Amino acid sequence: MADLSQISLVGSPVQTSGTSETVPPSNPLVLAEHEESAPFEISADDAAFLDRLGELHESSPLSVSYTSDGEAIVSSSSYVGVLTLPSGIQIEVSPKQSVTRLLWALQYAFDTPVDSMGQETEFATASSFFDAIGVLFLTELKTVLDQGLHRDYVRTQAVQDHVRGRIDVQRQLQRPNPIPTDFAVEYDEFTTDTVLNRAVLAAVRVLTGLVRDNELAGQLRHQEQRLRQFTRVEPVPLESVERIELSRLNEHYEVLLDLTRTVLAREFFEDISAGTNRSLALFVNMNEIFERLVERAFRAAAKEIGGLTVEGQASIQNIIDGPHAVSMQPDVLVWHDDGTPVAVIDAKWKTGSRSSGDVYQLTSYILALDTCGALVYPGHCEHDGEESTVMNEYSLRSVELATDAAAPSYSDYVDVLETSARHYLTDIL
Repeated sequence: MADLSQISLVGSPVQTSGTSETVPPSNPLVLAEHEESAPFEISADDAAFLDRLGELHESSPLSVSYTSDGEAIVSSSSYVGVLTLPSGIQIEVSPKQSVTRLLWALQYAFDTPVDSMGQETEFATASSFFDAIGVLFLTELKTVLDQGLHRDYVRTQAVQDHVRGRIDVQRQLQRPNPIPTDFAVEYDEFTTDTVLNRAVLAAVRVLTGLVRDNELAGQLRHQEQRLRQFTRVEPVPLESVERIELSRLNEHYEVLLDLTRTVLAREFFEDISAGTNRSLALFVNMNEIFERLVERAFRAAAKEIGGLTVEGQASIQNIIDGPHAVSMQPDVLVWHDDGTPVAVIDAKWKTGSRSSGDVYQLTSYILALDTCGALVYPGHCEHDGEESTVMNEYSLRSVELATDAAAPSYSDYVDVLETSARHYLTDIL
């Protein structure tokens, strides 16, 4: 699957008294993706927080420009999420109209079976974004706890009345008034108190302070207490979280670790204690969410049809021969079980007119693999869109995956999504 691109940031405490120089058109200031606000007055602290968000990230979820009068204009990108400024003003970036329910889209993209919560899943208020992430996190945390926390060997230093591991000679000599039976030792302990589990615990504590649904907050708090029986509350540098690599022994953490990084991304969250609100930002990239969603829909469709294999983020080597060889990476490749290609698929989180650049990119994939191809866009149609041919032989289609299906339940929503993918594969086969 595609790596999830996430952005988060914690800043100064939110002002609870005094007048604010920030006067947005509304509070919360609600933007759709790729939209800009009307000009508004902004305080120096709020402007500094937005500037810092842009400085920390190559692809910022929000950009700020200023009029000749010094008023700010905030522009959104393809990131969806919530930002609370130091003045207390909230900025919410909601997904395109092509997504019916944010939680359903995230749930399907992460392959997380949420069946324990009954929240409203529309992206209607700023808090619902935190709740959506919280619901996914809670479900994955329960799965991990049910399967068992991962243990690993952790290097431990201690002073004990018996020798364990090896004696730390330097520390032993530095100890004041050494006691013959008191030893400074260093040993490897097989424990659940690992960087991985401490990071998960830190993310639980953050989410508990962010979600607004009381039932959800209570369930997160309960899971936090379960975790604290096995691991310490201790700051974990984000660099350590980014370096975590999973193995077959802890692969059941995969989605939970992704969500943990989402919550703790870029700058490590300090504990958000009860009653203390801090300025913060939390965003996810809908381009990569849609790539995940498309990959999973085609995996499900291929499995139902049978005799097919799906590869996500596959690499096509040496499209151009010679000293300037070029490799490319389409979002999804579908193969027959005998290794012959069926289709190459590129996910495009766009609405409206199709870009000629998208077509040229897919055409290069089609010619490199001698197979059909599709550009997949978000939408509501269950039928194929426009079709053309490449080199009078291979079909190139635009397909809409029904991400805004008017489904009465999540399971119905999944059925409609996967039907969109299955219809395309069945047709080209």
